[in-house]
Amino acid sequence: MSSRLPAVLGALAVGAVVAVGVPLFELWRACRAPTSEACVWGKALLPVSLSVGVVLGLAAGAVAYAAGRAWQRHRASRDNAG
Repeated sequence: MSSRLPAVLGALAVGAVVAVGVPLFELWRACRAPTSEACVWGKALLPVSLSVGVVLGLAAGAVAYAAGRAWQRHRASRDNAG
């Protein structure tokens, strides 16, 4: 399990950033003009955006985990060959 820990932690970090960061960044961008219609709708639909962000975060975390494990295997095979 300890060899998987860096990949798991990286995947969790990527998933959390995508799940929370993307919807909040979109809201921040829309609310540069606080009275705009985009800002009002963005605030109203923030729970929906966060829910969709969780799904996207899970997908991004899975991709990050697979990439991390592939990189670990590549590094281990390179160290064993040399």
